Amino acid sequence: MDESKLFFLTKVTSIFAVLMVIGAFALSQTPINTGNSNLNNELPLFYDCIEDAVDNSLSSTEPNYFKEEPTRAEVRGCFEDTIGNTGQ
Repeated sequence: MDESKLFFLTKVTSIFAVLMVIGAFALSQTPINTGNSNLNNELPLFYDCIEDAVDNSLSSTEPNYFKEEPTRAEVRGCFEDTIGNTGQ
């Protein structure tokens, strides 16, 4: 690949990366409205719990997939800690 094509490809890739970052911050979240005010308040806690569980997961026996995604046990634990304990 000659230098001009490489320069062009690098420039396009850089512009694309900047647009992706800008776009990521520009996304707005749809407000949660389930018709159940308790559930509306608990869902963000549930998702925060899952995010924290994935971030703090240090098992070397899990496949690489679970470095970015929760395990079934993590989801269940977060459910029980947030939504599943309502009214108890």
